[in-house]
Amino acid sequence: MNTEPFEPTSDERNSVVERKATCPFIGSAVSQRALPLRNDASDPLASIADVRGLGNTGGGDLGDLLVFFAGGNHAFMRSARGKLDAAVPLGFFSLDFPGSQGSHPGHSGILQGDPETLNSGRFSQADFDRLTSRAADGLFKRSDVGAFIAENLVRDPKSKVLDHRTLALLAGDLAKIVESGLGFLGNLFNPNQADSHRDLEEKLTKLLGEDNLVGSSGEFGLLFAFFANKPGSRHIDGEPTIEVSDLKSMFVDKRLPPGWETWKKSRIDWVTNTTGLLISAANKYRKLKGHGAGG
Repeated sequence: MNTEPFEPTSDERNSVVERKATCPFIGSAVSQRALPLRNDASDPLASIADVRGLGNTGGGDLGDLLVFFAGGNHAFMRSARGKLDAAVPLGFFSLDFPGSQGSHPGHSGILQGDPETLNSGRFSQADFDRLTSRAADGLFKRSDVGAFIAENLVRDPKSKVLDHRTLALLAGDLAKIVESGLGFLGNLFNPNQADSHRDLEEKLTKLLGEDNLVGSSGEFGLLFAFFANKPGSRHIDGEPTIEVSDLKSMFVDKRLPPGWETWKKSRIDWVTNTTGLLISAANKYRKLKGHGAGG
């Protein structure tokens, strides 16, 4: 096994990006050579240290959270049996995302097909259009993406979601936590609020693999955290937004947006945005399933 960086052919790199590294951030980074490939193109690996540095570029600590996702969801690579059941070397993670622990039912369908099948990555224009159709004036509000998450879960009978009463309680509790301890108006960096963010982060990350609504919210929460401090970013109706052009750059063109290295990206922004997405997705999911507020 070769854990040193290697330079693949153009076709090999494209294959890794399209079929394996089905994450808009990681796929774009591999495409632009910002994240070196290791081992070989059939069983590609990446370095934990490299992905931490990538996420922390521009300041902040989002890279530390990416390490959690990389180590927790992609700690196994393909064995001789053709399954992802061989442990990766310490300090590395597999870029075979479809079929991994982090691949789940109820996903968006934009970058992969069957979440249980290796090499099932591909771009779906139809699913990307389902997302972009929710934008107004070239911008998505966070609640627009929450509604998209709920739709994906309802469309997939294999999706695993907490029962509706639990969702209502969870959404209500999280809303209270955001208002009281994790609000956007206070100083997010005083010690008490930082501790509160860390406690909620631990609760959210434990639920990521157990509940597909939480998992999907966490994935799109990474995108909102990535763009939270982009210069010129806008809020609409009190909600953060993402530009359609930025999503097109990452999902379609496999390119990180210009200037991405310059702005701060933090794990606190992941907590607040994942929480917001979870609340809006849970409420929309209940409505789509035919349950009212007291159902």
